[in-house]
Amino acid sequence: MADETLVSPNHSSASSEASPFSGSEGGIDLTWVWREVRKRVFIKLPFSLGVADAMEAVVPITLQDDAFICGLSPRDYPLSGHLHATQVRNTIENILRQAARRPIRFELIEGTSIGDWQIIQERQRKAHSAVVAIAEQKLQEHHYDDVLNQIVGELRVRIMATTDRTLPQVRAHLMLELIPQLADIEDMLFAEQDTHERRRAMARAIDRIASYLEVLPFTLALEVERHRMSMHPDAPSVNSKLDNLAT
Repeated sequence: MADETLVSPNHSSASSEASPFSGSEGGIDLTWVWREVRKRVFIKLPFSLGVADAMEAVVPITLQDDAFICGLSPRDYPLSGHLHATQVRNTIENILRQAARRPIRFELIEGTSIGDWQIIQERQRKAHSAVVAIAEQKLQEHHYDDVLNQIVGELRVRIMATTDRTLPQVRAHLMLELIPQLADIEDMLFAEQDTHERRRAMARAIDRIASYLEVLPFTLALEVERHRMSMHPDAPSVNSKLDNLAT
């Protein structure tokens, strides 16, 4: 089997065994690395026009720790689903791992500049802080409506990046993946205080997520409640909680 290691044209023959990822980030030609990845992907995978178009549109941004950050412009970002597919992502990361001689994570964002990446990092830090705040019951510092908006935004990106998301079987699979997360979010948000306002906020979040999945809000809410009851059979149902609020 031929050696798959990437050798940058900047390396001399004496150092041809060196990884193109060695040294500082500033010494790595990320554009060249991505070009070599594109050449090798279809050695491993059957040719796909969608994957080829997506890879051609990708802009390498930076190498941060063990993550190779690339981006697509907002116009091209709908193509990202082709590269988020498990088989394609694994192939890209295997090529990068062979080149770097260490695991490299491939991360694809909406945006093509280091500034876009910094904005996304800040958003991720805020989302993490919000989740930590929920876990520690510090909702006085992070209003639950803001927390839900942040979570819904992250889920929207995930849904919109899914390949063939308009197909009913793909929407069904997505919904089944999201239901446990929504149930956990509801449990964390309302663990200490279950008010009418908070239930309405959760209902609005379910409405929005259901619209992204192209399913009825009642269907999504029903499956979330079914999951909660299966995981916690002794826990009070939504209806019993509402009865308590009314009394």
